[in-house]
Amino acid sequence: MIKLFFIFIQLAILVVIGSLIIDYSFPVSVTFDEIILFTSTSFLIFSVILIIFFVILVLRISFFFKYRIFKFGLNRQKNNYEKGYHAFTQGMIALANKDYKKAIQENKKVSYYIKDKSLNLLLKSETLKIEKKFVELEKVYEEMLRNENTKILGLKGLMKQNLYAQDYHHAFIYGEKLFNLNHQIDKIYDTLVKIISKTNNWHKLMQINEKAFKFRLIDKETYSVNKSIALYEISIIKRQSALKDSINLIEKALKLRQYFPPYVCHYVELLIENNNLSKAKKYLYKSWSHFPHPDYRSLIKLLSKKMKVSYFQLADYITSNTRSLPQSKILMAESLIDKQKWIEAKNQLSSLLEHKPSKEVCLLMSIIETGETNDPQKINAWVSRSNFGEPHNVWICRFSNISEEKWASVSKEGYFNSLVWKKPVSLTETASSEIESNLIKYINN
Repeated sequence: MIKLFFIFIQLAILVVIGSLIIDYSFPVSVTFDEIILFTSTSFLIFSVILIIFFVILVLRISFFFKYRIFKFGLNRQKNNYEKGYHAFTQGMIALANKDYKKAIQENKKVSYYIKDKSLNLLLKSETLKIEKKFVELEKVYEEMLRNENTKILGLKGLMKQNLYAQDYHHAFIYGEKLFNLNHQIDKIYDTLVKIISKTNNWHKLMQINEKAFKFRLIDKETYSVNKSIALYEISIIKRQSALKDSINLIEKALKLRQYFPPYVCHYVELLIENNNLSKAKKYLYKSWSHFPHPDYRSLIKLLSKKMKVSYFQLADYITSNTRSLPQSKILMAESLIDKQKWIEAKNQLSSLLEHKPSKEVCLLMSIIETGETNDPQKINAWVSRSNFGEPHNVWICRFSNISEEKWASVSKEGYFNSLVWKKPVSLTETASSEIESNLIKYINN
């Protein structure tokens, strides 16, 4: 009703304006060269109004058809999107159900219906994995990098692709970009550390370690251990070219991981090489007092030769504060064997022979018997008894359970910081109390 009222008002205004134009019309003449045209103002005004009306009519018709075409395209686009989204959903469900054939079919529908490549690239990458078309998959990942919505997925995919191909250099490039974009991605820090352990890019480990600690992805202990490993490895690299720099680096590592035996061994070797024998002696004493590791024994013997003192004399100084410890007794026995003091060496080990001596102690006793009595039967008895003795600690990978002679930041199987100092686990129980008791009786006779 209101609309009709407004239309009536508009028509009334037009009639009034038209009446006024006709009532106040006056003649007008226009001259073109020698031609004179006569008309009136009312005709000219009506002509202008008619032209304006015609132009508006044409524009309205044009707008009407454009709108219809646009609406048709929009509806079609909406329908296609709904069909494409439905196909994407069905494709992901098919992947979850391991219906790979249907997943591939649905991916083709997504490619047809949806122009936005985000969903298409996502489903396409998953189907290409199934089809094992890795060359095409790599191209999809590269295309993902050009789309802000899928850039992170592209970087992650390329990192994994290069890891599978054992191209650790490029794997780290993509992984580092991924870490910088989103450091919260699950296990991204651990993955980068594993890649670095393959490439020995220890400077990068320090950079990534700093960022991870800043973002609170790792605790203080992990930060300190990983940084110390990087410093230790760089120190080894610099040993040949810059000895003083190498020493400074291992000193920093030891501040982060105090008295860690492999670091101590490396540090003492560097001090001996740098002819800083007094400092090496003092640090070995402190390290042995903190934790008497058997790997120090060879260093003590080396240092005694460099200092031109007896092995026994230096061992006596090193163990002055830890006489009661088994490793100190073994060290003293070994230094006395070096001097061929057989009885004194045996006395050092006597307290360790009371209850099932270790394999190492039994072998030392066989050496003492060789020097003291040279009795083949007694020697062989100790060697045989060593087979039943408790094995000494070794470096064992906590993932593969394989032992190694020396500690390394990366195990032979490629596990980073996986070696721990412990006793090897026997696969079979070979101990026989009866055989061992007979051996003990023979030795004591």
